Amino acid sequence: MDGTRPETCPECGFHSGQWQRRDAGSLFEELGFWWRFALAGIAEDDLNRRPGPGVWSVLEYGMHSALVTALNRAGVELILDNPGIELPDPPSVPAAEEHEPLRLDVDVVLADLEREGAALADVARRRDAPWTNVATLHGVTLQAEALLFHATHDATHHFLDVSRGLAAIGVGAPPGRGTVVQLNTSMGGVPKRPLTTGEVTIGWDGLAGDVQGDRKHHGRPFQAVSLWSTEVIASLAGQGHPIAPGFAGENLTLAGLDWAAMRPGTLLHAGTALLEVSFPATPCHHQAQWFSDGDFTRILYEQSPAATRWYAWVRKPGTVRVGDSVTTQAVG
Repeated sequence: MDGTRPETCPECGFHSGQWQRRDAGSLFEELGFWWRFALAGIAEDDLNRRPGPGVWSVLEYGMHSALVTALNRAGVELILDNPGIELPDPPSVPAAEEHEPLRLDVDVVLADLEREGAALADVARRRDAPWTNVATLHGVTLQAEALLFHATHDATHHFLDVSRGLAAIGVGAPPGRGTVVQLNTSMGGVPKRPLTTGEVTIGWDGLAGDVQGDRKHHGRPFQAVSLWSTEVIASLAGQGHPIAPGFAGENLTLAGLDWAAMRPGTLLHAGTALLEVSFPATPCHHQAQWFSDGDFTRILYEQSPAATRWYAWVRKPGTVRVGDSVTTQAVG
C-alpha cells in the first residue's frame, strides 16, 4: 500500500486503479444505505446466524466492517496530518473460528456503519490534502491514498461476503429466474442501443464497447452494469410514455424477475457472469424525454422503488447472450 502498485483482488474484482478518491467518498457516503437496505425485512435471528463453520454472521461482518472502516480512517488521517509518522499497531481482530458467535443488535450495527462510513467519506473529500504523504508500520510504507483505497476494498469485499451469506441461509432477495431480453450499449448517453450480435463480454468494468460520456456521475466500479425490467418498461409504455428497452440507459433488459424485491446484495447469475446489485440508479434530466410529462422522477428509487433501475458490480466476468437465463439467490 505504498502507492506504487495497484491493489487487486481476483475474488471480488477490486482494482485500485479503477478508483478515484471521489468514488471512494461516494461509496462510504452510501455505506450505511447498502447495509440498511440489504438487510431490510430480515429477522434479527437470521442476521445473527452463521452460514457455516468458521464464517461470520451478517451482523458480525457488519461490526467488523464498521470497526475496520474506523481504523482505516484513523490511519489515513494520521498520514495526512503527520507525514513520515510511525503508525501505532492496530488492534487485532479475531477470526470467526476463534470465538463463539456473537449476538448483536441490528440497529446498533447499522448505526455504526452509517457513522463510520460518513466519517471516512468526509476524509475522502479533502481535496487539497497531501494524499501522496506516506508513513510506516513496522518498516512497511503506507501511502494515504493507497490506504483509502484499501479501506474501500475491505468494505466492498464484505458486500460480497454478506451477499453470499444471505444467499447461503436463504434470506434477502427471493429466489427467481428470468431471461435476458436485450443487451444495450452506447458511446455515451442515452438511449443505449441493442447489440445486433445478441451477445456481449462483461468484464470487471462492464460491457465491452459500452462508454460513459459523463464520468462525473457514471463509471464508478459499483456502476459497472445497469439493469432494468421489461415488465416495468411495459407498464410505463402502457401509461402512454414513449419508452422502450435501452432508452433509459440500462445495459441488461431482463424479464421475469420480481423487480419489487430487488435490493442491494442481490446476486444474479447471467450467462457465465456473476453480478451483484449495488445501488439504485438515479435518473436525471436526460431521461425526461422518455416520459410524456417529462417527470423522470417516477423511476427515482425514493419515489418508486419497484420501478427503479439498478446498478451492479461485476463479481465474475463472463459472456451473456440474449435468451440466457438469469437466476437470483444462487450461492456465488
